[in-house]
Amino acid sequence: MSDRVKTFIKLIEEKTGTPTFCVLPWLHVATRPNGDARLCCGANASGAATGDYMVGLVKGNNSKPANYGIDSIKDAFNNRYMRNVRTTMLDGQIPASCTKCFEEESNGVVSKRLWELYYWKDELDFSELIRSTDTNGTIPPIIRYFDLRLGNTCNLKCVMCSPHDSSRWMQDYEKLVSNTKSNVVIKNIEFDSKSFNNNWYESEEFWNEIYSQIPNIKQLYFAGGEPLMIKEHRRFLDEIIKRGYNKQISLRYNSNGIYVNEDIISVWSQFKEVKYAFSIDGIFERNEYIRYPTDWNDIERSLELLDCTPDNIHVSIACAVQVLNIKHIIVFAKWKLSKNYKKINRYKIDEYEAGGGLINLHLVYIPTFLSARILPVEDKAEVRRMLLDFKDWLWTNYTQDDNFWQVNPYGWKRWQAILSFLEAEDHSNLLPDFSEYITNLDQIRNTNFSQTFPELAHLLS
Repeated sequence: MSDRVKTFIKLIEEKTGTPTFCVLPWLHVATRPNGDARLCCGANASGAATGDYMVGLVKGNNSKPANYGIDSIKDAFNNRYMRNVRTTMLDGQIPASCTKCFEEESNGVVSKRLWELYYWKDELDFSELIRSTDTNGTIPPIIRYFDLRLGNTCNLKCVMCSPHDSSRWMQDYEKLVSNTKSNVVIKNIEFDSKSFNNNWYESEEFWNEIYSQIPNIKQLYFAGGEPLMIKEHRRFLDEIIKRGYNKQISLRYNSNGIYVNEDIISVWSQFKEVKYAFSIDGIFERNEYIRYPTDWNDIERSLELLDCTPDNIHVSIACAVQVLNIKHIIVFAKWKLSKNYKKINRYKIDEYEAGGGLINLHLVYIPTFLSARILPVEDKAEVRRMLLDFKDWLWTNYTQDDNFWQVNPYGWKRWQAILSFLEAEDHSNLLPDFSEYITNLDQIRNTNFSQTFPELAHLLS
């Protein structure tokens, strides 16, 4: 982690009086695809090590997750769980749902907590937020940021996904479960179709509450399912434009890119800013395997279209680093550079270029058996050698700018942090679970892991 990031952390601690402050519980509402309320989109990963996948959910007084198909947004925003999260942070402690961020920071990764603090530092007075907090953790119900997962409707069934986040996964789920002996695999992808509500976001009461917050909203974040397939997403944007608040609101997306077209680009052009993170996890047949059943030609078409969007639209490639692509991300980054895109990963937050101008890297925690940490020690040593060679290549062929190497937390320091994360723990005990999962999935999908990833074929033996 750079000295500048360390200085920023110290500044936030001095301003808030606590080393564990995160701004999100004071301004933000997040949903899961089934309408369950959660603390943020990364909080459930805090339960990856213990297998408690209820971590991160905003629980009501009955210890069940609040759900926006039933519960009001205002009630969940200030329920006992949320009040406790705020007071825990103000007491300098780490809430159970937040351990992922602090683990990442200990490995030199700029966590979601830090990213959000940096984003909101000029928008809000953190000291004023704390002063507005009652001693029991209650705050005024002013919601500036919504993270909306409006159901699980999706056109893909990515290897690291499940029916909870992709409707198309149901085609394979029952076959997979019936042939799976591993309790680890079952627990990681467990899904109850009878209890899953994919219509919760059609509630008139839900939208009336959100519409009442439009004057307060500064940012909206949409992810999947695939947000561009969901009609309520578009209806919400149209309502904001109709009410005249579009120029005060920034939009963020994680999306698979298949449904990007001129029509939605025209809508986006009317907002203050759009950050579009295009989920791509490799090139050619590797991405087609991981983000099944993607056609690589569609990916390149969308990249070309997004590279010519208006100036208020910022595009980045978001790569989910996992065991399947950890030995390929260097090739992926070199491919991206060879394309000479005009704007993809070229925008800046202050002086920090997105992904250091390469690709954005984030870590897969769940399913646990797809984490890069399952690699045997000799494979991790190979990844280390590959990254050191890549470092030399970048110095010679890409840049010698100090900003990339020493300042930008998303430049070389991000790659260093990925390596630190990889080497910090040994999860190779999950290799049998990985092998069973991949073998069964290949049989169901008529895919061939060993042929697509020859560098990893030995992991199935």
